[in-house]
Amino acid sequence: MWEADISKIAGPRYLALASAIAEAINSGELPSGTQLPPQRELAEELDLTVGTVGRAYSIVKKRNLVVGRIGHGTFVCDPQNDTTSSNNLPETEPGTIDLARYRNPIEGLAESLISAMTEAADNAILLPLHGYPPANGYLTHRVAGAKWINKSGLKALPENVIVCCGAQQALLVALAAFAKGGDEVLAEELTYSGLKSISAVQNLILKGVKIDAGGIIPESLDAACKKSKAKILYLQPTLHNPTTATLSEARRHEVAKISRKYDLILIEDDTIAALMPNRPAPLATLAPERTIFITSLSKSISPALRVGYLLAPPNFVERLVSTLHAITLANSQLVFEVASTMIMNGATDDVISKNFIDLKRRHETARLKLPEAKMHQNPAAFFSWLELPEHWNAHDFSQALRTAGVSVVPADNFAVGDQLPPRAVRVALTPAPNLKALETGLDIVKHVLEGFPRPKMAVV
Repeated sequence: MWEADISKIAGPRYLALASAIAEAINSGELPSGTQLPPQRELAEELDLTVGTVGRAYSIVKKRNLVVGRIGHGTFVCDPQNDTTSSNNLPETEPGTIDLARYRNPIEGLAESLISAMTEAADNAILLPLHGYPPANGYLTHRVAGAKWINKSGLKALPENVIVCCGAQQALLVALAAFAKGGDEVLAEELTYSGLKSISAVQNLILKGVKIDAGGIIPESLDAACKKSKAKILYLQPTLHNPTTATLSEARRHEVAKISRKYDLILIEDDTIAALMPNRPAPLATLAPERTIFITSLSKSISPALRVGYLLAPPNFVERLVSTLHAITLANSQLVFEVASTMIMNGATDDVISKNFIDLKRRHETARLKLPEAKMHQNPAAFFSWLELPEHWNAHDFSQALRTAGVSVVPADNFAVGDQLPPRAVRVALTPAPNLKALETGLDIVKHVLEGFPRPKMAVV
């Protein structure tokens, strides 16, 4: 039987229990077909009334997460067989523990967002909601964006900040403004998969630059610039996704020097780094005249806030704003108002602090569960980079894990060009707020890691 824990969930107890059930189903902790505890037993376990448990069960039944069978109990629904209405949960394989995608693991985040939404609703009446806003965002939102960017060590002015719907839109705008179809773009040989998607849509040619455990190799960058006609370099110098590498100060100076030598435009993706304490100064501090700095709230606060900020050199701003306007005309300002509220009242600082503490604990759990594994970690990253033994390749290992009930991201998703991807996978450590789903998932990873691939079928 499932053991519920609602001690850290705020609000009425019946809503807390309903939220815990939904979260357990979402994370794979409660696979389809699982029987929930009888209401009376769960009430005694949690020191609640039977009526409170009944109200919680009623809520998750209305959302089509569970179904009651007379004389048998309450069971988790199979979303594949649900033909009545949506249950609002993501489409994942039933029973799969998701160690592929990010979710903020901290308790109480929903309450923080609701509080910010309430405050933002009071402020929204002051906004001209029913007219198209300026493409780069209202001044109040750019002021909040500048404040957020300044946490990285930069000194951002609101007039150089552009507010976007997430870092992905900011990256799209930057590439659309300064590259056209057929152009080459340099990037680390393992790079953010979203860059690969945008490049495919825009018909850009990605050229990989060699990396090692310390990030992009300056000598390889110089060699790539000599061979390529690329005028843009995209990179993640701090908490590289997927390897967790962070460039040293010496390498940052070298990259800035090379970018000036070849007149490169730098696109610095800083979206993962907001949780990192005592972080190095961004590349944008070393080459401010040519660096487009991109950050967002999606990883550090919540994917519910699809808010990104783009900081550009003054001579780039007009071109970027015109490109954003051409792509979107204008973004909805309501979510920007919520994000600005949280930044200005300090709520984001509280979430970041709690998130870092929780992620640090999850990395410790991963190390305890996989003590012999070759794993690259940083407590500020939501993932680890797991190198595989020689008898596994990334594709076969991820497929074997999926069969066993766990999803991860193989190195293939990050590899640039035709190079053979390394034997490695990215393992996200945030399938659910509680550690139980993570521990179960890592146990499965360990079991598969110690095994061997199935023999391939012989072809005669």
